[in-house]
Amino acid sequence: MSNETDVYRELQQHLDELPIGFPATESGVEIKILKELFTPEEAEVATKLGLKFKSLEEIYKQVDNTKMSITELEQLLDSSVSKGTIHTKKEGNTKFYCNSVFMVGMYDMQFHRYKAKNFSKEFKDNSSQYFKEGMTEELFRTGINQLRVVPIEKSIPHEHNIASYDDIRQLIKNKEGPIVVNVCVCRNKTDASDEPCTQTEIRESCFVLHDDIVHTYIEQGWGRIVTKEEALEILQSCEEDGLVYQPGNSQRPGLLCCCCGCCCGYLSDMKEFPRPLDIISSNYYTEVDSELCSGCETCLDRCQMDALTMVDNISTVNLDRCIGCGVCVPTCPSDAILLHKKEKVKIPPKDWDELYATIEEKKKELA
Repeated sequence: MSNETDVYRELQQHLDELPIGFPATESGVEIKILKELFTPEEAEVATKLGLKFKSLEEIYKQVDNTKMSITELEQLLDSSVSKGTIHTKKEGNTKFYCNSVFMVGMYDMQFHRYKAKNFSKEFKDNSSQYFKEGMTEELFRTGINQLRVVPIEKSIPHEHNIASYDDIRQLIKNKEGPIVVNVCVCRNKTDASDEPCTQTEIRESCFVLHDDIVHTYIEQGWGRIVTKEEALEILQSCEEDGLVYQPGNSQRPGLLCCCCGCCCGYLSDMKEFPRPLDIISSNYYTEVDSELCSGCETCLDRCQMDALTMVDNISTVNLDRCIGCGVCVPTCPSDAILLHKKEKVKIPPKDWDELYATIEEKKKELA
């Protein structure tokens, strides 16, 4: 094996070639993160993987099999899976493995593995530094988000023809196979920092829907399987608490987050942009009827993106900031707020693979 630092740098460069990369920084904090998550042996094997699943036998052909047996390789790969650094699935008696991007992926799995206060403070601090130095820019540089915003059910007028990918309940009802729910990554992190969420007491609000990723979560015990009815009940509670639906940006999303503006990394980062809609994918926008608005400011408290302000005692929408989540609509006491479908609707990619392919193509254009 080469010098240990070289192994981790090789893995960093390998991960950086994924659609959502893992860029190098001047401080080298990304290497600290990899050293915490991977042993040198695990790091070397991870460079042989990709986002497409490979069988154990295929991987064994790529590694130096003079150093380990296929059984030892399997144990090493399974160790990586248990650490939340790669994914696995099983078809019949054949095991398959693939890389995970850092986010949404490795980072999230670290906070799903542990309850608040039980995970590594070093990882939490290093990852926070890494987002500031390189990862946040990587997430947003193509303008194609991994998540999209879907309006809450009570906000959509009945006369609207709602596409299934914009109907959160239909997404759940159409899901074949198991659904896993686990604690919110972001609220778990803020709980550990003794800065608990100010928006909600709900913690189980992250759903894993991707069939292959569900396998990893079930196998590792990082969440619990719920019925569709249980999932819909959780979503109802999230709506009541004013959380924003952010499923994966595809017609068959692999995940669904129910987010608050105070804890969610995505929403809080995008709040810093003057025009969040340049990044957020959404097919709806909010309008306030000035003649009906009573000036109660209830909507201001509900809005997670600071898109509503009072002008002459009337709630006014900044359409550059409104993400069409609909959270403000059902609690307006004077029914002054309406959600409208945009004239130009964005049809999301059909699945996660197509989304990554779109992001990768855009990265090539920008290179």
